[in-house]
Amino acid sequence: MSNPNIVIDMIGGNCPVQAEGTIEGKPFYFRARGQHWSLSVGGQDPVINPDWSYEEAYGEGPFDAGWMSEEEARGFLEKAAGLYMDRDNAAPKP
Repeated sequence: MSNPNIVIDMIGGNCPVQAEGTIEGKPFYFRARGQHWSLSVGGQDPVINPDWSYEEAYGEGPFDAGWMSEEEARGFLEKAAGLYMDRDNAAPKP
C-alpha cells in the first residue's frame, strides 16, 4: 500500500478472503465472501463490534467475492480505508 496510515499484517485466503492490520493505528478487519466485501475498523473488536464499517456488493455469482485476488482485495481495502480516513470531511447524509 502506498498510504503509510494503512498497515496490513495479514492478507489472503479464499472463501473468505481476509485481511487484518491497522488504519490510523486502529485495528481493521477486511472480509470478502459470498457476494460482498466489507471493512470494519476500531472498537474493542473490529470483527464483532466495530466503531465504523463499510460494505459493497461484488460479482454476479453466489461465491465470487470469496475468490477475488489478493490484488483486488488490497484495492478495495484501500478504497474503504480512504472513506474511513475521510469520514469527518464527508457531507452529512440528508
